Amino acid sequence: MKKPEDAGEDLENKNGSEGINEDMSFEESLEQLESLVDKLERGQLLLDESIDVFEKGMRLARICNQKLSKAERKIEVLIEENGKLKTDTFIEDR
Repeated sequence: MKKPEDAGEDLENKNGSEGINEDMSFEESLEQLESLVDKLERGQLLLDESIDVFEKGMRLARICNQKLSKAERKIEVLIEENGKLKTDTFIEDR
């Protein structure tokens, strides 16, 4: 079960959104997500705590995915035009 040193972690917030900020960098979001995965893999949480951590992880995964999609849209692609290379904004095929 839950270890005493784990008490006081951010699991108390029932909606699981404590510590999640959509303005966080991709790296910060991914770091938090990896930490939550580690907690779940240890198997030391109660069922309700596991569900809360899972829900928070899903929100973080969504944020990471949105940030990756946004970065992908900003990628510049090298295009050869008349023997010269130029940069152009990546346009996603929809």
